Amino acid sequence: MYHLPLVENMVYEEILSFLKKKGVPFKIHRHEPVVTIRQAETIAPDLIDGLLKTVAFRIKDSFWVLAAVKCRDRIDYRKLAAALGVNRRELRSLSPEEVLRDLGYEVGGVGPIPPREGVLTVFDEGLRNAKIVYFGSGKNTLTLEVEFDELLKATEGKLYPIVHDSPPGSDS
Repeated sequence: MYHLPLVENMVYEEILSFLKKKGVPFKIHRHEPVVTIRQAETIAPDLIDGLLKTVAFRIKDSFWVLAAVKCRDRIDYRKLAAALGVNRRELRSLSPEEVLRDLGYEVGGVGPIPPREGVLTVFDEGLRNAKIVYFGSGKNTLTLEVEFDELLKATEGKLYPIVHDSPPGSDS
């Protein structure tokens, strides 16, 4: 499959346009660059409750997947593969360079909004009752805030159990 490389930061404008076209109200939060959850806890602590971590995957010789979970949760690759109906060996997480090149997202700015056709969004079922969520805008200095139900509907995302089970007594 041939595709044109995305112009750096163009995905940010595409995401805002997508939300506007879908009629999804949003807020933009500006902050210093954030690449990890630990940095977010220090740089933007007011966004941690409700912050989504989105990881980009590629199904071998097929489509891309944006998997979104609560920021402290860990994606269970076996569960994600099962939810997608593929063999675990076909599911591959993308390097930061591939995410930027193929999807246009900066490291730390990945969000659950598909930047192009052929990208599926999957949310962990633990988000089902979430109210307000925060997520990457394409830039690691801008975080978007929306109502989860609006985001789920706009992205046509699917809810599946895709995180590791928490050990007894853990807070995550």
